[in-house]
Amino acid sequence: MNQRFTLAIHKKSGQNLQHLFKTFSLEGQEISLEQLLEARENRANLQQQCLEQYGETVLSLTLLAVGGIKKNALLDFVFAKALENLTALFDKLGVQPTAQFIRPLETGHEALFVLPIEANFLKQETMQLEDSSPLARLWDIDVIDSNGNLLSRTDFDFPPRPCLLCHENAKNCARSRKHHVDEIFAEMQHRVQAVDFAEQIAELAYSALLSEARLSPKPGLVDSINNGSHKDMNLHTFEQSALVLKPFFSHFVLEGMKTAEEPSSQILRQIRPLGLKAEQAMLQATEQVNTHKGAIFAFGLVCTAIGRLYQQYHVAINIDQICEMVAEFTQGLCAELQYFPKNQPLTAGVQLFQQYGLTGARGEAESGFVLVRQTLDFLSNKKVNSTEHQWLMALVYLMAVNPDTNVVHRGGMAGLEFVQKEAKDLLDTPSVLLDESELKNNLSQLDQACIARNLSSGGSADLLALLIFLKHYLKL
Repeated sequence: MNQRFTLAIHKKSGQNLQHLFKTFSLEGQEISLEQLLEARENRANLQQQCLEQYGETVLSLTLLAVGGIKKNALLDFVFAKALENLTALFDKLGVQPTAQFIRPLETGHEALFVLPIEANFLKQETMQLEDSSPLARLWDIDVIDSNGNLLSRTDFDFPPRPCLLCHENAKNCARSRKHHVDEIFAEMQHRVQAVDFAEQIAELAYSALLSEARLSPKPGLVDSINNGSHKDMNLHTFEQSALVLKPFFSHFVLEGMKTAEEPSSQILRQIRPLGLKAEQAMLQATEQVNTHKGAIFAFGLVCTAIGRLYQQYHVAINIDQICEMVAEFTQGLCAELQYFPKNQPLTAGVQLFQQYGLTGARGEAESGFVLVRQTLDFLSNKKVNSTEHQWLMALVYLMAVNPDTNVVHRGGMAGLEFVQKEAKDLLDTPSVLLDESELKNNLSQLDQACIARNLSSGGSADLLALLIFLKHYLKL
């Protein structure tokens, strides 16, 4: 990904993500040529010792570190992310290192792993890993077979690694010194900032999902008190689901950056495979229980929009920009419901559209999350006793106005009418709504009524999680 990742802050606006934007220090100890040569010799000796002692495949990791400084805050971050990705790769392959040496030296970060795995297979996997992240071009991953042969990309018909700054052969650019060191440092900084930003967004999205799940009492929904109307899931299920989804939110942000110059009408098609992978990971973590399918859809779109705005805009990122970007991504999405192919099995969403004309999560996304923005307006002039009180009022408002397809799926239109009426009654009773204790008492009673009717406002819960993410965690 050879792009500039910038975020300009609009000084007149209080709405921005400046608090998430870091600059990584390039300061460090200058290393002499003699120290560098000695470090290379020591690394080669360690590789040879491992080959002789264990007789297994060796993976050696170093970093692209131009100039005389080989260890600084920026390279520490790059090294940590490389180790995270290698650990995830080993887990995916089901292999545990026989031995490992992690060495963040002043002469340059090094890691060496002895692995009981076939070298050719590992090399192919690491080549795919090297193309997987904006930081991957800063990783140098060598695979040495048990006979001491260093495997090359060309052995597998893979093209040489491209230059950090252009698409030419990296080795040719290095030999000719085509690019100034300052250009290379700037590109490294941009890439690290982009990944760090994406991971912070993912962490905040994860925190928002946890906040929504733990909020109590929530009528018919899983919370810290009970499982609501659900017999197949509990709070732990939601917590596990949120955890496994966290890295996917980072991928959505990075995908938004990567595709920032492509037409917005193409973005949904391009991120759908990532959404499906996230769903698969969720189902695997929850033993096939659908905890966050709606949240994956909503948060995936929003995180992609944030990445695109981060890359494109020279103004502050605010809620309206994010929501309007999502509306651009999903323009025409509800038409899929109207013209659903007759030869394909009907999903619950399509069935509800055909029966009641409800567009569900698709319609809310295509509207630019109009209900979320309406709820934020509703909260803007309400005096609250606590953050929890604010979110409970937001949930009540959403339950009153949202034609929640989760409720209709469980209880038909009669179920929806019941939920909306009960919520509207609470909205129309300020003495209850604005008193946190009274509101919780009434919501506890409504919880029991929803459980008795097997109703759960899952769609409203997803929108509440999104609202918490935008307002509380992003501070927009």
